[in-house]
Order: sequence, then structure tokens, then C-alpha cells
Amino acid sequence: MLTWRQRERRRRNIIRASAAVALAALLLLLFFLDLYWRPLDTLFASQKAPSLPAMEAGELRVHFLDVGQGDCTLIQFPDGKAMMVDGGDGSADAYIGEYCRAVGVQKFDCVLLTHPDDDHAAGLSSVLRTFGADTVWAPYFPASYNEAFGSFLGEAAACGANVRISQLYEHILSDSRENFYYAMILSPLSPSIEGSYYTQANAEGASSQDVNDSSAVLYLEYAGRKLLLSGDASTAVENALVTDYTQTGGEIFSFEAETAWGTEELSPGLADIDFLKVPHHGGAGSTGEALLSLCRPRLYFISCGRGNGYFHPSSDTLARIRAAVPEAEFFRTDELGSICLSIAADGGVTVMTGRGVNLYHGD
Repeated sequence: MLTWRQRERRRRNIIRASAAVALAALLLLLFFLDLYWRPLDTLFASQKAPSLPAMEAGELRVHFLDVGQGDCTLIQFPDGKAMMVDGGDGSADAYIGEYCRAVGVQKFDCVLLTHPDDDHAAGLSSVLRTFGADTVWAPYFPASYNEAFGSFLGEAAACGANVRISQLYEHILSDSRENFYYAMILSPLSPSIEGSYYTQANAEGASSQDVNDSSAVLYLEYAGRKLLLSGDASTAVENALVTDYTQTGGEIFSFEAETAWGTEELSPGLADIDFLKVPHHGGAGSTGEALLSLCRPRLYFISCGRGNGYFHPSSDTLARIRAAVPEAEFFRTDELGSICLSIAADGGVTVMTGRGVNLYHGD
């Protein structure tokens, strides 16, 4: 017959064993829930959701989302339109969705995929499936190029978007003269033009750099402020843009757009822009001296993952920028999380974290 101490020891052992089994069952359940329904992603995304002040009349916002080692930029225009440029590698889909809903996005007027690499393309399938889009700008590659790109094209078709090839002069602009803005693609040229970066990227034996150089380069202008986003384009693309711009006095990029109030000339000005989304996550092969000498932006935004194995941003890139623009200021997603650039109707500039902490303010 068991003594009281033996019975008590046995009771405690049963309790410990039962607790261990219950904990193991709970962990197993959470594993399968996360594997098939992704509730943990949603939970973590809600904890990271933005907390920004409401947009004011005439305000334009550019959000550089923290998607790890990838790219995802959300643009909210003053007339209520919304645009997304790239969508990360698919690991931050829940966060991107939560962020967009939190800032009031219901549907995208335009979605741009700069080039088909996974870290830019994979997350856009979820974006299109969740929000849809009126217009999709897609690079000139076959759907079979990779799984992420094929899925992206499939979702674009499923949501009824007007799919257009991203090339020079493709643009989006405001519906009225009040708070006028426009965004226009400066590169690459049409796939039908010999010498376009698309020609190289689609040639047999094309390198990953050829694909990067086919990246859409997007110029945005509002309230006298200018922003340049250029995917993973290298200095070769930058140098070509600088040469074309300087040799033609900028006329090569000028375009007459038809609007509700008549013809509007779009004349991108690369000289002395205000903001640069640093190409290729700050890699050493981009953001060259020619681009910096012409554009001389003051504020630089870098999308890269914390502790990434590519050592982005490169110390060489940062040194080049500081040498060209000593007053340069850097805003990095690996250090700050998501970042919001706000441009007021009068051209005033504010930079905030996704949680609403002010980082910069200037007229």
C-alpha cells in the first residue's frame, strides 16, 4: 500500500505529465493552424499595424513598407487614388494587407511590378487577390519566367485589371488640376525598340543583372517635390538615364497627356530631385556618381532586411552618397520598420515611422 508521500509524488507526476501533453498538443495545433490558415501571421501583422494621423486635404503619402529583404511601396494620392509598387517576397503578405487596410486602401487604381524577381513579385499576388486593381503595369516577360511572376499575372487577370507593359511614358495622374500630380515610367523603353533593356533581359543566356536592369524606373512629382524609384536597376541604367536627360535637356522624357481639362505636358525633371528610393536595397552596383551628381536628392529611403546576408546597404553606396551630398539623410526599413513620406499641398515634407513617430520635417 502506498504511503501518503508516495501518493502525493504520484499525483504531482501525473499533473506534470498531463500539463506537458496539453502543452505539446497546443503547440502542435498552433503549428498546423499557422501552416494552413496563417493566424499567427495575422496576429503579428496586427501588432505591427501602422498608427498614423489621418491624411489631410491635399496630402500625398509614400509608404516604404518593412517587408524584410524585399521591396514594397504604397502611394496614396491626394485625390484618393492608391498605387502599389512591388510587393515583397510573400513572407509579409498578412502585414501588407493589414497595413493597407489600416491606412484606408480599399482597391488599387494601379499596381506596378518593377521586375519579376521573387523579392519584388511574390507578394503582389496576395495584394491583387485581396484588393484588386484597375491597372497593372507588368514587365515584358513570359508568365513561365518564374512561379511568382506567373501567379502575379494570373491574379491580375482574375481581378479584371487592365494589364499593360511597363515602359517609357506609361503614367498615372490626377483627375483634376487641383493638387495636380503625376507618376511616369522613364525606363525601360518599349520591348519593340532594339537596345531596350527588355531586349537584353529576354535574350538567351540573360543574366540576373540583365533582369534587374529591365526594372521600371518611376518618377513621381507633386507640389514641386520629386521622387525617383528604380527597382533593382544598376548604374548602367542610371548612366543611360542621365545621358539621355542631359543631352536632350530633358525633352526625351517629356510627354503630352490627355486629361479631363485638356492636354497636360509631363516634363520629368531629374536635376535636383528631393527623394530617392535607393536602388537594389542599397547594393554596391547602383546609385552611381552620375545619378547622384545630377539628381542630388537630400532624403534617401532604403528597403532592406535586418541582418540580411547581402550586407545591404553597401558601405560603398552610403559613402558615395555622403561624398556627393554631405547633408544626405537616410531612412532604412531595417532600422526603422515601415516609413511614411508625407508631402503637403504646399510642398512641406514630413517623414514618420509607421507608428507615427516624426523623423524629419522641412518646408
